[in-house]
Amino acid sequence: MRHVQTRKDSRRAAAVWSLALGETVVWASLYYLFAALLLVWERSLGWDKAAIALGLTLALATSALTAPLAGRVIDAGRGAALLGVGALVGAGLLGLLARVETLPAFLALWAAIGATLAATLYEPCFAFVTRTLGPEARPAITRITLVAGLASTLSFPVATAIADAHGWRAAVWTAAAAAAFLAAPLLYGGARLLEASAPATHAPAAAGENRAAVRAALRRPVFWALAASLPMMGLNHGMLLNHLLGILDARGVAPATAVLAASLIGPMQVAGRLALMAGGGGRRALGLTALSFAGVALAAACLYASGWAAWLVFAFVALQGACYGVTSILKPVAIAEALGHAGFGAIAGWLAMPYLLGAAAAPWAGAAFWRLGGYDATILAAFGFATAGTIGAALATRLR
Repeated sequence: MRHVQTRKDSRRAAAVWSLALGETVVWASLYYLFAALLLVWERSLGWDKAAIALGLTLALATSALTAPLAGRVIDAGRGAALLGVGALVGAGLLGLLARVETLPAFLALWAAIGATLAATLYEPCFAFVTRTLGPEARPAITRITLVAGLASTLSFPVATAIADAHGWRAAVWTAAAAAAFLAAPLLYGGARLLEASAPATHAPAAAGENRAAVRAALRRPVFWALAASLPMMGLNHGMLLNHLLGILDARGVAPATAVLAASLIGPMQVAGRLALMAGGGGRRALGLTALSFAGVALAAACLYASGWAAWLVFAFVALQGACYGVTSILKPVAIAEALGHAGFGAIAGWLAMPYLLGAAAAPWAGAAFWRLGGYDATILAAFGFATAGTIGAALATRLR
């Protein structure tokens, strides 16, 4: 019996490593690539910054609209196929993006890439892990995020270096190859291994049971408090991340230092997650979520004040990375804590929709605020969104 358990533990450890590496590659190639190449596209293609930013907005809007469907696929026991096929399709679309010549084609391809984000990023991955492992999911999610938190550290310097040396199309082709030949097999293989190590008590539930759980969740005030607070974080982080190089350029930060600052957000996410492992294991996820949202608001305040004290750029990086980074772990745990595990994939998918819609609006909103009042207006808006999210998350802890 002990030998069987040891084999299951070994399979689970290998599965988690595979999912962690797959998530790192898929985040770097399908998501962070946009922010890394935004200024390059503006210079090389001559298109308006707001028009280019609409690409990621469309991608995340498509991701939001397809997230509930992805959740139902996971609840039906097909999460491994969803993750693997999503990465393959994303790779193919990146290959088409590398050949694009017109703005309408650019925007259409990013809208299509959005469906692959709904199939591959943290929301579907962690919904799959939570449905597969139940209450044992948190350590696995934590380990995945500790590795995948380095995705931005990988994407920004690599994409920038390749674009500088060989052009942005070569950078996109490289991302496509990584998604196809690394992310897809790692995600599919890791998911199948995790299913093999899962406790029998956490097998997929009947479709009727899942639908009943979703209907019950929709009647609870805590669901709507979470649905209101999560998009505020999507707006905040999306605005600041996708416009960070422009924000720092406007503040007179040297390009190399700006790329360094953007690259450090990933390690700061890892640092925040390590701190959570060390000190937050026994605390309620909802309360920790509200606290992390407050830290994100403070980060925006530091970025605004960096116009007077340049060192506050790195205070922003530390707070934004650490506090936003832990929400990747806390979100699925908090949802399960508040609403239970039954129908979790679909419930998480419905809650991912407003979050992703907020993230979808973020690149365009950041550019719109920039037009209204420069990047100072963008930062102040991000601060306001983080504050509203903090209030909503605090309310959710009272309604649980």
